Amino acid sequence: MDRPVSTAAMTEQDRRISEIVVEERSRLRNFIRRRVPDPADAEDIVQEVFYELVEANRLLMPIEHVTGWLFRVARNRITERFRKEKGDSFSDAGRENEEGKRMHLEDVVPSVDGGPEALEFRNRASD
Repeated sequence: MDRPVSTAAMTEQDRRISEIVVEERSRLRNFIRRRVPDPADAEDIVQEVFYELVEANRLLMPIEHVTGWLFRVARNRITERFRKEKGDSFSDAGRENEEGKRMHLEDVVPSVDGGPEALEFRNRASD
């Protein structure tokens, strides 16, 4: 039967990473959850951040301030996640009318050339 690897058998670097994960996991998760509404997405980001820490360690990248580095990586991952999830533009959005024809926002909002009332409507709609 295989025994789990004991802490004594881990290298010093692996032990240090384990300590960092234990020390920073809660703070990092709370930081991310305040910025990411979906708890599953937040947990994914936490995992990605710690994965990057392990990779940086394996590549012998010097990290002077680990806590600051973790939070910077977390902010970058959050930004990337929101960029990926960025919704469709209003031009891409649309619904079908009664005839089954797809209508876009441009079909509903008056033209810029429609005069002062159309311009006023567009300005209020954009606000």
